[in-house]
Amino acid sequence: MSRSALIALVLIVAPVPGAILTTAVAETAVIRTLAAGDAALAQFDLDRALNDYRTAHEQAPDDYEATWKLARALTDKSTLTKDRNEQKQYCVEAERLARAAVNLKPDDSKGHAYLAVAVGKLALYEGGKRKVELGNEVKREAQRAIKLNDKEDLAWHVLGVWNREMAELNWFLRKFAEMLYGKFPSASLDKAVQDLQRARELAPKVVPHTVELGVTLADLHRWQEANDMLEKALAMPKAWVTDEYYWDIARQNLTRVKPHLR
Repeated sequence: MSRSALIALVLIVAPVPGAILTTAVAETAVIRTLAAGDAALAQFDLDRALNDYRTAHEQAPDDYEATWKLARALTDKSTLTKDRNEQKQYCVEAERLARAAVNLKPDDSKGHAYLAVAVGKLALYEGGKRKVELGNEVKREAQRAIKLNDKEDLAWHVLGVWNREMAELNWFLRKFAEMLYGKFPSASLDKAVQDLQRARELAPKVVPHTVELGVTLADLHRWQEANDMLEKALAMPKAWVTDEYYWDIARQNLTRVKPHLR
């Protein structure tokens, strides 16, 4: 029985002990607040969604859905915020919440997927060695999410970007990675393409999957395929609050792709 159905059943059965009724009313409030956040996101209002998810989490700190959705909103806010200090603050909070979500429900893919995202974003603010160390956790959490749910497109996306970033490490960081992992991880641009293609197959309307695939194809000098993928991304309708950010990435990469087209 779903949580909403259970609440409805509790409310119509009489007499109801006060403690149970209070719990049911509290859960109803959390469900409504989460729904309000979802509705705000559907209208691309990230700030309102963030406030709603934060309220839901404050209402029920141990609610798994409220926890991972707040972490997701914070990672999106980090993506869109221009101030570098604010970006890192959002990532730090998102990481903490994603870890809490994993602890609340370790057998669900969402917590692991957003922990991979949050840690990956934090790695952007670290030096080379620390970035490689954090990359180990990014890969591990993405793989855990996929093991729990092989249709978790975000985890495939993260794994694809991880493969690309590891494949493009400079010599010094590759040697450090070999020391850290025992041997250099089996990362490659080809694997990155495969992972990002899988993400697109699972969620073809998600703009970031298409953009990152186009970027990776460009890194492989597969210029025509990269051009087609990036142009395709620019033609897609907006479906998420960060899509315009990824469209900018697509335009930037098209400037390096176009000169190589015949």
